Amino acid sequence: MSQTPQDTTEQVRQLANELWEEAGQPEGRSEYFWHMAERQVQERLRGYDKTLADTFPASDAPANSGITGPHEDAKREGIS
Repeated sequence: MSQTPQDTTEQVRQLANELWEEAGQPEGRSEYFWHMAERQVQERLRGYDKTLADTFPASDAPANSGITGPHEDAKREGIS
């Protein structure tokens, strides 16, 4: 079942409220918490895995990206 815009908006609203409460309910910061919640919900919807993303520094492309060619182990094994 796919996510409707109303479902997404409700998730953002709930998360923004949780973040606001955790921060001590500061006045005048609703846009800040809304945008933070929006970003987190969108990351979840895209299947963003922060843990995995943090395991690869930007300078280290995955072996099969085609950017640097086949990984040396793959070359030795005859896999490219």
